[in-house]
Amino acid sequence: MKTVFPLIALLFVLVGQTKAQTEFVRVETIAGNGESSQPRSGPALDVSISNPFGVHPTPDGGLIIVSFDKHVIFKMNADGQLKIIGGTGNKGAEGTDNTAATTVEENGPHEVQVDAQGNVYVADTFNHRVGVIDAVTGLWKSVAGTGKAGFAGDGKLAKQALFNQAYSIALDKDSLFVADLKNHRIRLIDLKTGQVETICGTGKQKMPVDGQLAISQPLAGPRSLAVDSQNIWVVLREGNSVWRIDRSSNRIYHVAGTGKRGFTGDDGPARKAKLSGPKGIAVDPGRAIYIADTENHAIRKVDLKTGIITTVIGATGKKGFDGDGKNVATRKLARPHGVFLMPNGDLLVGDSENHRVRRLVANQ
Repeated sequence: MKTVFPLIALLFVLVGQTKAQTEFVRVETIAGNGESSQPRSGPALDVSISNPFGVHPTPDGGLIIVSFDKHVIFKMNADGQLKIIGGTGNKGAEGTDNTAATTVEENGPHEVQVDAQGNVYVADTFNHRVGVIDAVTGLWKSVAGTGKAGFAGDGKLAKQALFNQAYSIALDKDSLFVADLKNHRIRLIDLKTGQVETICGTGKQKMPVDGQLAISQPLAGPRSLAVDSQNIWVVLREGNSVWRIDRSSNRIYHVAGTGKRGFTGDDGPARKAKLSGPKGIAVDPGRAIYIADTENHAIRKVDLKTGIITTVIGATGKKGFDGDGKNVATRKLARPHGVFLMPNGDLLVGDSENHRVRRLVANQ
């Protein structure tokens, strides 16, 4: 097995803003053997990580990977070994708080976030809830949602609130943002008080109006979130677009995508480009955002200084797998979901239907 993962450990401990980069020079597979089979522990390049969606590093140099259709959460250690830390492998909702996370059933988990202590927050999407795996004990604890679909509970404890398909989560210190997709809302959980509130979305599946107060605007399928100190970045799946909520003014702004499905616009204004069912986002604050343009089988980049959009991988728009190596822009992906930007500028991609996690290596 190739030893590729220890470099990830080194990269995670780097501090400061990401290194400026102009291109990705090669792509590498760091986890997954390309198969969709029963999950198990073992060397990361030798075992199946069927349909990896969310990916997120841990403070100890590891990497958390969600297997959507096998309903498990993997931890990839710094030595390149995969271990199941959450889920039984069976789709369901059995299991209780304060028991081992590996005995608690998941149902289509989509995304994860990891806090500074290494605790792993999980968007357990079709169980309509968010939970956390304790970094020390490995125990599962509910954070939000009762397990039933619906909409209720704003201004009350998140554990007693109703969500309808919690697809995406974004963590910023004591604030946990949730993309409540079928309710067409973004909800904010205060992790100190445990309370939840809606910060954007009216419940209607419609496009927001550029520049208006976020709380008054509808959302067309909020599918993925990212946060930085100034903004909340929102990917609209049905809206085929990306939006920004200014955390100071609480106004929402159009960033990318016309709202119509397609694969156009490279080297031009991102707001005039077409996306197709985007489902993931990563942010390099003040510099760029990276969008998993899922149904185009591509990762798109928006330069935040110029507003120009480009395709960094998957420029053919064709689904497939043609190996690792150079010529990154034209390498093929298969419905990518998760993206995460490393501190040195490398980009991790959950290459979902290729059943691999891949790393786009930045020009150093």
